[in-house]
Amino acid sequence: MRRISTFLMGMATGAMLLHGATMYHVVRAADGMHLVPKQPPRLAETYVDIRAFSMNDWADHAQLASAMVQAGQQQLLGNAAVGSVRETVDAMLPTKLKQ
Repeated sequence: MRRISTFLMGMATGAMLLHGATMYHVVRAADGMHLVPKQPPRLAETYVDIRAFSMNDWADHAQLASAMVQAGQQQLLGNAAVGSVRETVDAMLPTKLKQ
């Protein structure tokens, strides 16, 4: 009887984790971890690390960007744009000015 209860508890835990993975993006940003509801619920992009995202990366993850705007987390999108512009400007500056 003990094995059956352990098995059922494991199935319930797995079902809850699967439900969470279907309903939320776990987004790792420079300021920490964020839970963003998925629009529409699906299993793709459960965990996304956006610390090094460029504008091209956001174009590839349009549903994530849309979900972040709907959840009021658009400041995370802005951080990627600022980082992308900063990298472009740094690449254009001579090395003496960077120091």
